[in-house]
Amino acid sequence: MNDIFIISGIGIVSAAIIIILKQYKPEFAFAAALSSGILILLLSLSYFTEIFDFIKKLISVSGIEAEKFEILFKCFGICVVTKIASETCRDCGLESISSKIDFSGKTIILISSLPLFSEIIEVIEKLIFL
Repeated sequence: MNDIFIISGIGIVSAAIIIILKQYKPEFAFAAALSSGILILLLSLSYFTEIFDFIKKLISVSGIEAEKFEILFKCFGICVVTKIASETCRDCGLESISSKIDFSGKTIILISSLPLFSEIIEVIEKLIFL
């Protein structure tokens, strides 16, 4: 719980530093934004081990094939990476690149989830022809 205050504080202080750097040394503002973003992400990564342990327990209890969960996690990872890259470009004022990253991420998610769509169609076919 206290970590969110630390992360938020780092974000606010970083934002203030970046705003000042944009006025006096704009070439350093991007580096400061990137480094503060990486620091915040590194602080957040410690929670992922807890999440993954819990999800592993859910997978073993549910009886659902682990491959299906792998697809979901892969899509989640693509979402996170896409969002970070897109927002970084948007912060730099590069809206066109940001939108292209968003589009590419959505396309890759769609392609990655095609095996799940195939299984859903198979289930629907079985229900229709029962």
